[in-house]
Amino acid sequence: MKHITKDEALKLLIHGRPEPVVNQCNKSLWWFVPRAVLGLWRQQPKRMALTNFIWLLFGLSYLRLGTLWGVLGFLLALFGLNIYYFYTYRKVYKAIKTFTYRMDEDGISLYITADDGTLIRYITTPYSQIKDIYLSKDYVYFELEETSEIGIIYLITEDTERVLGNIVSYMQLEEKQEIKNLPSVYANQELDEIKDFVIERFGKPTDIFRDTLNREQPIDIMVIPPTKTRNYWTLCTLGAGTYRVRNSEEYKRSKEGEEVLNCGEEHDSLIEHYEYVMYLPADWNLSAEALEKESNYWPIRVLNGIGHDTFDNFQFQLGDTMSFNAGDDTEVSFDPSTDFFGVLILCPLPDVPNETYANIGGRTIQFHQVMPITTEELDYLGHNSPADFMKKYMELDIIKLDEETLDVKEKHYTNALISHFERHKKGANVVTMYPTKK
Repeated sequence: MKHITKDEALKLLIHGRPEPVVNQCNKSLWWFVPRAVLGLWRQQPKRMALTNFIWLLFGLSYLRLGTLWGVLGFLLALFGLNIYYFYTYRKVYKAIKTFTYRMDEDGISLYITADDGTLIRYITTPYSQIKDIYLSKDYVYFELEETSEIGIIYLITEDTERVLGNIVSYMQLEEKQEIKNLPSVYANQELDEIKDFVIERFGKPTDIFRDTLNREQPIDIMVIPPTKTRNYWTLCTLGAGTYRVRNSEEYKRSKEGEEVLNCGEEHDSLIEHYEYVMYLPADWNLSAEALEKESNYWPIRVLNGIGHDTFDNFQFQLGDTMSFNAGDDTEVSFDPSTDFFGVLILCPLPDVPNETYANIGGRTIQFHQVMPITTEELDYLGHNSPADFMKKYMELDIIKLDEETLDVKEKHYTNALISHFERHKKGANVVTMYPTKK
């Protein structure tokens, strides 16, 4: 077992940009305990030898009562040692089995699985808390400073060198105070997972509009064309979910920079990663030539802008609204060919009242629907619930509809959403968003 101190790790030569490390123990208790005990012998051979010798010597002390008593005492002491190690590392095993570990530009995070299957960030600690690293054949073991609530970490992996290289790279970037300059991006495996989820839930993308304007934090748009069963365009962001939307009020922070979830308190929302979806009528023109016109392009810009708003530590909740009447010189977000003035955050199709999640890369990403709304609707939502809004403006009773099958719900919600969009894209009641300067 190779021992690397913190100072040694900071001097290692590491090439390339680090990728997030995600780890969850999938080994059995009987696999873990012998390796953990053997690892302890390799980490502290003198201490382990002395401790075990004293313990076994205590058992041999029964030799004064006779050979048989001495043998029994030795065997009993040996049995007690094994029970002690098993009990101790059984607790460690339960901890590493409970948590999903993620190491990225935000630090070392431990996630727990909630009853609904979502992954909740329990604790995040900076890399500066790492004290010692031990590299074994089957795992990488970290000892953290006593000030950390994490204590120790076992990362069970067959690719220990790659895992170590990524984590040491993060340590070095944090030491140089450059880690926050890293753009939040999906790792290759995460990209594959999120694309697979989108295909399963929304359909297969035929194109991806690349974000060339925001090179540091790009948010691309996946384009899913209409089909016989889903007769509408689906636009879905790809990249917004890489960024952690801060929930600072939900966590207590130590002077060392460690964040721990406020346990025992009620939490409104503990999801911190989001992607966004918008639906367009089937006759919407998304060809390259058509997108040169603002009247066709604006949904892409609005969806991209909503995603980037989360980078400014703005967290959307279901039922939230957002208007674009800042009263400054900002470019109008909606084209004059529509009546739209703001957006309403809902769940995506097919079941609009129920949330859509994907556990990707050791964290939960929630998908929000971005629904354009008019000034009148925005005012109404300021005093009424989204359920009341749907009943008044979309002729949907979501309480009654919730008792129907998924196919029936999808049909009603789809018709209502697309019909609502169609009614307001003609510009019959266009409002002036920004006052004309005199």
